[in-house]
Amino acid sequence: MYLVHLAVSPPGGDACLPAEIRQLLEATAPDVLEHVSVHLQSRPHPVIGLFLRVASLNEAESTAELIWVRAAAACPQLADWGLRRAEAPLMHYEFD
Repeated sequence: MYLVHLAVSPPGGDACLPAEIRQLLEATAPDVLEHVSVHLQSRPHPVIGLFLRVASLNEAESTAELIWVRAAAACPQLADWGLRRAEAPLMHYEFD
């Protein structure tokens, strides 16, 4: 399973993601989507975490982008939002 972050930018002003963003993404996603986590307070842009059951990191990132594209096509409220990144976050671990 992979976690992919979608960093999205609003069309301008104080636009907010639709309240039902989780449901919109789930409705347009393939069966590999396990969970959606929305982080509205992330700066400089909101971040949406997608947990995906796929075979590789490349497949995870391309599937996450596809999920966003499908949701934006299906929901007029998302049409003007920009997808800035669809990538797995790098985690830094401290080893003792």
